[in-house]
Amino acid sequence: MLDYRVSTFLTLYDEMNYRRTAERLNMTQPGVTQHIHYLENYYGVKLFEYNGRTLSRTKNAEQLKRYFDSIKVQEKDVCTSFCTNDLVHITVGATKTIGEFVIVPEVRRFLMTPNCNMDLYVDNTETLLHMLEQSKLDFAVIEGVFDKSRYGYHLYKKESFVGICAKNHPFANREVTLEDLFHEKIVVREPFSGTRMLLQNAITDRGFSLDSFKQCTSINNFSVICDVVANTHAITFAYEPIARCRDDITTFTVSDFQISGEFNFVYCNEHIARKKIEAIFN
Repeated sequence: MLDYRVSTFLTLYDEMNYRRTAERLNMTQPGVTQHIHYLENYYGVKLFEYNGRTLSRTKNAEQLKRYFDSIKVQEKDVCTSFCTNDLVHITVGATKTIGEFVIVPEVRRFLMTPNCNMDLYVDNTETLLHMLEQSKLDFAVIEGVFDKSRYGYHLYKKESFVGICAKNHPFANREVTLEDLFHEKIVVREPFSGTRMLLQNAITDRGFSLDSFKQCTSINNFSVICDVVANTHAITFAYEPIARCRDDITTFTVSDFQISGEFNFVYCNEHIARKKIEAIFN
């Protein structure tokens, strides 16, 4: 069981405010300060510092946070091992493209295995990473961009990131220029989703933004996005498996705009996560 002062540290790391931390933990603000000073003295490092009136984390705090997150996962695994039944239960997170279009066969096969069960959470990257840090997931399968310095991870697969349109769209199965794109209406995922960040970064690197398009619409579900694209003249960008799942949409490419994205297994404790990943993705 983690020391109560560790809980104070993790709460302050999350809140970045001594008063809110004290309120959340139902303790006094000097009590929070004492707990943090104890940890700083114990580890011999500074964990938080003020720049003017702004509280910031040190690199030591970030390292300690990763360590405590790993210990929390290990503690949860130990508690689970005390159960007397033989049920294998795994809690997995997946970003929306992966959860809806990529890992369904693996999930189905795992659930058909005797004494195996899972909880699968399909959400955006930011939410899943927060759930990882709260020990609510054993691991997550995440597409695109995330801060690799804060988590353990290894590659699942790489996929091409392509333009998608209706089969009767002028772009269908063609190569177009980047400037051609900006005459079109585009449908993208919500902010902080992996696919949106990948597209934004690629366009920004070339001196443009999503505002460069004729119109930009945000929808947080790729099935809905595909329906919109299939029945209008809008376009989108997504991983190629999405286009292969439907008969009414197709792909197009953009000159000098070849993008591939990573699908990664992401976790806080590699030893525990790898065993559970192998149970599903063997």
